[in-house]
Amino acid sequence: MNIRMFKSIVIILFSIILFAGCAGSREEGDDYLSEDEKQQKELDDIEALLGISSDESDQQSSGQEAVTRTDDSQQNERLDLLGTDEMIDNSQPAAMSSEEAKRLEKKIARLEDQVRTKDRAIADLSAQLTVQEAELNKRPKFSQGTSNIVSDISMEEYQSRYDDARAEFEARNYQAAIQLFESLLAASSSHSLSDNAQFWIGESHYALRQYDAAIIDFEKVFTFTKSNKADASQFKLGLCYIRKGDTNKAREELDRLIRNYPNSAYAAKAETLLSQI
Repeated sequence: MNIRMFKSIVIILFSIILFAGCAGSREEGDDYLSEDEKQQKELDDIEALLGISSDESDQQSSGQEAVTRTDDSQQNERLDLLGTDEMIDNSQPAAMSSEEAKRLEKKIARLEDQVRTKDRAIADLSAQLTVQEAELNKRPKFSQGTSNIVSDISMEEYQSRYDDARAEFEARNYQAAIQLFESLLAASSSHSLSDNAQFWIGESHYALRQYDAAIIDFEKVFTFTKSNKADASQFKLGLCYIRKGDTNKAREELDRLIRNYPNSAYAAKAETLLSQI
C-alpha cells in the first residue's frame, strides 16, 4: 500500500467520525427544543437553504398587508365617490320640457277657473240670502215713489226702473241706487239688463268703499251667461283688492283679465296697473 492511498483512507475515516459527531450533537441539542421551536427551526433551515431570511419574509408580509390595505382604502373611496354621485344625481329634479311646462300651466289655469266658479256659486247663494233677509225685514219703500218689489214686471217697466237706478247712481245716491237695482233683480234675474243691474250694485258698494261687498257683487256678475259686464267686473275685482292692499290677489285677478279677455279695452289698463303694483 502506498502512502497516497493510506492518506485517502485516513481522510475518509476522519470524515465519517466527524459527521457522526455532528449529527449526534445536533440530535442531542434538538431534544431540548419544543415542537413549535423545532418546526420554526426547520422553517429557518429551509429559508436559509432557499436564501430567504426571516426579516425579509416579515417585510414582504408587511408590504403585502400594506398593499392590501391601500387597495381596500382606494376601493372604499371609489365606492364612496360613486355613492355620492348617485345621491347627487338622484337629488336633482328631472328637467321639464317646454311642452310639459305649458301643459302644467294650462292644468293650473283650469283648476283655478274651477275654484273660481265654485267661489262665484257661493257668492251667488250669499247674495240671494242677503236679498231674502232684506225682504223679511220689510225694507222701506224706495225714493221717487218707486213701489215695492213685484213678482211680475214688464220689459218697459224694468227699463224704466233701471234708468231710475242709474240716475241715483250718477247723483251719488249710492244707497238708493243699490235698493233700486236689488228690486229689479228680485223681480227678474233673466232680463237682458239683470247682469248690468248686478254690476252697478258692485259699483255702488265700491263707491261707498265697501270693498268686500263689492267683491261679492262683481263675482256674482259671472253667474249671468254671456254678460257684457264680465270683463269690467274682472277689472273691478283687481281694483278692489288693490284698495284692500292685497297686491298678490290683485295681480291674480288682473292676470286673469288679460288671459281670459285679451281683446277687452280693460286689458291695457290691467297691464298698466300690473307694472305699478
